[in-house]
Amino acid sequence: MAIKKIDHTVVIGLQWGDEGKGKFIDFLANQFDGTVRFNGGNNAGHSVKVGQTTLHFSLIPSAILRKKPVYISQAVVINPKILTKEIKMIQKLGIKPKLKLDPRCHVVMPYHQLLDTASEISKGAGKTGSLKLGIGFCYEDRTNRAGVRLNDLTVPKILRQRLEAVWQLKKLRVTKTYNQPFALDLEKTFKRMRRYGKLLKPYIFPVSEYLQQNLAQKSFLFESAQGTYLDFVFGSYPYTVAYHTLASSALPDCGLPPIHLDVLGLVKAYVTRVGGGPFPTELNNKIGAFLQQRGHEFGTVSGRPRRCGWLDLVLIKNACNLNGVNQLILTKLDVLSGLESIKIATGYSLKRKKITTPPANENDWLKIKPHYLTLPGWQEDISHIKQFHLLPKNCQQFVNKIKSILQIPIKYISVGPDRKQTIILN
Repeated sequence: MAIKKIDHTVVIGLQWGDEGKGKFIDFLANQFDGTVRFNGGNNAGHSVKVGQTTLHFSLIPSAILRKKPVYISQAVVINPKILTKEIKMIQKLGIKPKLKLDPRCHVVMPYHQLLDTASEISKGAGKTGSLKLGIGFCYEDRTNRAGVRLNDLTVPKILRQRLEAVWQLKKLRVTKTYNQPFALDLEKTFKRMRRYGKLLKPYIFPVSEYLQQNLAQKSFLFESAQGTYLDFVFGSYPYTVAYHTLASSALPDCGLPPIHLDVLGLVKAYVTRVGGGPFPTELNNKIGAFLQQRGHEFGTVSGRPRRCGWLDLVLIKNACNLNGVNQLILTKLDVLSGLESIKIATGYSLKRKKITTPPANENDWLKIKPHYLTLPGWQEDISHIKQFHLLPKNCQQFVNKIKSILQIPIKYISVGPDRKQTIILN
């Protein structure tokens, strides 16, 4: 297939998620013919503030508010209950959602959620911090060819066959392996999934085929769920999700051939993490509490407080290399206003040796000692500022230091949750 040069862009979080992708997908969407979500499930929440209204999504990209087409690729796993709720929320705003769902998407079933909850309980102190939404167990069935796909919900005979093939196995695993109750009924589950199939059928669409046929004529914005360090290979394993979160997975996850993608990497001006796992620059003190409260760092999906820490440029530099980032978006810069001084991690030591990338070994992650650069803070409120040169000098110094260390240009700076609270740099 001959493909001429059309600009396609992928937006990637460079930390542990919650970098502000929702705002910038919404901000950038009008520049493209469509937005494509290519991974994850309803474990990836994002918020968008429009005027006085804050909207929360976990499956549908925020670009839906721009009344642009939104495509969900086959690598996304769909909880139909959550998806139908989000569709109704959009319809209440007077928007007819231009939503296209690939029929190959796998469905998060009620027994996936039971398994997730039972598994996490069984781990005790060794739990990984799962949200118990069944996402990982849905991906497990996808890999094992034992899953239910979206199109199956529209064909009663196939749906029943899929359920009957796995039902006893799921029940035994919950009750015998994890010693937890299995409070599900096959017939009720079948009827519920059939209802969802009827509701979602109008949105089922050959997404991969459409994208293949239109790469040369239309421009697409690809959206990743979560962040780089939740990738199940290159993240802080085993405290990860069950799929790839890197830019390189966007094309195969959509059934597309290798083409050029511009890669926009999102960096929060500090670091946050939900759940367990290593966190080299974590702040378990009043500064961490300040960042959490001022940044409203509570999970969109779980409501759990996010752990907070200083910006870690060792992680960011490695994430830029993993994703091929050519431009950066710096978010939540306004949250740092009010700090006397600000630290940036610029290097690591492990067992008294300097290292330049995070380790592959879980135990080594926990032994990392960050090397910090300390910069002066600023007191001014910057949430109203529209131009870079109007930022306080110390704030400009902080941004310029990030650019000089990473050697990658910053294209946008977010100074608040609203679309308008964005500084565009040349």
